[in-house]
Amino acid sequence: MKHTLPELPYAMEALAPKMSRETLEYHYGKHLKTYVDNLNRLIAGTPYEELPLDEIVRTADGALFNNAAQAWNH
Repeated sequence: MKHTLPELPYAMEALAPKMSRETLEYHYGKHLKTYVDNLNRLIAGTPYEELPLDEIVRTADGALFNNAAQAWNH
């Protein structure tokens, strides 16, 4: 199962003035994307590849846990 960025239910500027478009683009388009990309790289060819994200968070450790948990929480 390849994990993907969730679609945002609002426009990038919808959180202004509390969060700028630039900040949201950074956290969503760079931070979260990096966690998801790392997660997919780390699960490739492992039993984790078929698991949903919440199951990976509950059962993984090390770098896999870190990237899965960051993807879940971000």
